[in-house]
Amino acid sequence: MSRQYFGDVLSEPINAAFSTITATTETVLIPTQYTPIPANEPRAGKVYELIVGGTVTTGGSGTLIVQPRLGLVIGGTALGVSPTQTVVPSITTAPFLYRCYVAFRSIGLGASSSTAVCSGQWESGGAVATASSETSVSHSTTGAAVTVDTSVATGLWIGVTFSVAPSVIPLWHVWRSLN
Repeated sequence: MSRQYFGDVLSEPINAAFSTITATTETVLIPTQYTPIPANEPRAGKVYELIVGGTVTTGGSGTLIVQPRLGLVIGGTALGVSPTQTVVPSITTAPFLYRCYVAFRSIGLGASSSTAVCSGQWESGGAVATASSETSVSHSTTGAAVTVDTSVATGLWIGVTFSVAPSVIPLWHVWRSLN
């Protein structure tokens, strides 16, 4: 007999848009208070999913980097940065969808003796009636799993860095445990 898991929404979606991102420095996509991971809650094989949707307006030619981290602030543990991807320039209010998965591989007794892996994908609309013009950025932990601390409360920090000032408006999110 196999186990039956029930997906669990860990934080309720808010009833308003998140803050608009206009910076050209790394900025959190949504605040980590909406992506909580309680202390000692992860177990080996546990998978979390983050989905964020909204709109993005781009300026001139530029790039996008996505950097997921496990931590409450920008200095958390890096889980695998995306390559620098060119964005479609001069797009107005295009939809975007970002998905990220974090899987804990092992849980240790010490503060930094657990491991995790992470993969994600950013997709946003491109120039209307122009083939293959969407912006698509993937990231993943490469090589061995990353050592993380599961003994303290943390969150999933998704940093986005645009080289030309954007207007990114995260409109909604889903943060859940898949098992």
